[in-house]
Amino acid sequence: MKFRAVLFDAAETLFTTRGSVGEIYGHVALKYGSKVSPEVIQEAFLRHFKGAGPLSIDDQKRWWKDVVQRVFNDVGMVQNFDQFFDEVYEKFRDAQGWVLFPETLEVLEELKRRHFRLGVISNFDSRIYSVMDSLGIRSFFDAVTLSSETGYCKPDREIFDAAVAAIGLPASEILFVGDSLEDDVEPGLRAGLRAVLIDRTGRHSARNHLERIASLKEILDKVTP
Repeated sequence: MKFRAVLFDAAETLFTTRGSVGEIYGHVALKYGSKVSPEVIQEAFLRHFKGAGPLSIDDQKRWWKDVVQRVFNDVGMVQNFDQFFDEVYEKFRDAQGWVLFPETLEVLEELKRRHFRLGVISNFDSRIYSVMDSLGIRSFFDAVTLSSETGYCKPDREIFDAAVAAIGLPASEILFVGDSLEDDVEPGLRAGLRAVLIDRTGRHSARNHLERIASLKEILDKVTP
């Protein structure tokens, strides 16, 4: 199969947080009187984030504030929550809160050298643009498709169709890489994409039916120059 485009999930595929969300929240929360461990905050964050529903199109910051408020209602409320939240929210706007995986830049440069169209599909809010600018990768991408702009969240079929339309090529000519089986690979396959799971830690090693890679560098062997 000859591909003409590569579509990427964003967080935990191209870049990751500088430490866990619990560590980042916990570090800021110390200034506001919290003594809760990062591990407890992380567990609460994962629970409330998964149960929060689709990201709001109209008020993304309010959506995140509701999630973070539920986290700290659960683990113990900080002092001056509004000021705390504003500080935490800004941490994830740029490279303060995010870092590229070691191979990301090299892989994007090589794919563009080979003249592939590149896109992002993500359940992220509009801060992704400043994150990508800060990390120096936004210019590589021809299209960015977000749940916060389309009104659909992965694994909804509609957001995949929107990403394919934004790339401007048939789904059969697009390779898609993501880190989630349920939100990326399975719905990507249903949308007609060739979907590959990035599994850096080998947690899905028992799933022999999956097309898995441990590093983004491996996709260079899967696409035709």
